[in-house]
Amino acid sequence: MVRCPNCKIEMREVSARANPGTLILLDQCGRCGGIWCDKWELFPIAPEEAPRVEPLDDALLKSPVALAGEPLYCPRCTERLQFFHDPLLPREIQLQRCRRCEGIWLNRGQFSRYKIYQRKTRTEKMPDEELLRQLTSRAQDPRAWVATGTQGIFAYPQTLPETDELGSNMRSGVFWLILQTLLRLALGF
Repeated sequence: MVRCPNCKIEMREVSARANPGTLILLDQCGRCGGIWCDKWELFPIAPEEAPRVEPLDDALLKSPVALAGEPLYCPRCTERLQFFHDPLLPREIQLQRCRRCEGIWLNRGQFSRYKIYQRKTRTEKMPDEELLRQLTSRAQDPRAWVATGTQGIFAYPQTLPETDELGSNMRSGVFWLILQTLLRLALGF
């Protein structure tokens, strides 16, 4: 079991639905409500999972938990956790990250704040419905699947060059390849 970096008690596993249709197991402290996400676990979790994973518990909110004044350490590899500063994240979202195993510690409420921000960002950057409709209707047309001007992925020349011309082109190509290799060896590239 994994121990909470803040309370030093064993955390429980909590499953969260992720994109695309998988489950991710997070570690959550029953006392302080903090959540530990191993590398790459935080980002793919669906934003709709935040209220279920980190429910608003009045009793838990009323009972203050003193956050450790000393540095927190990674529950996986014991490396000191560092505050993660991303200029794109709002200042109220405070993540602490392990530089060795790249896990992320979120104090109570930070998981929900991050997922709300993630949902807001996704909806702002999604294309409007008309553009989405145009793209999907075009994708259903088989003519849109063919790259024009290439005659497909295996475009062969219509006529083959004469045998003598082909042989001389191959010989000169091989000559230049050998010459380049020898020069690279001599110069140490």
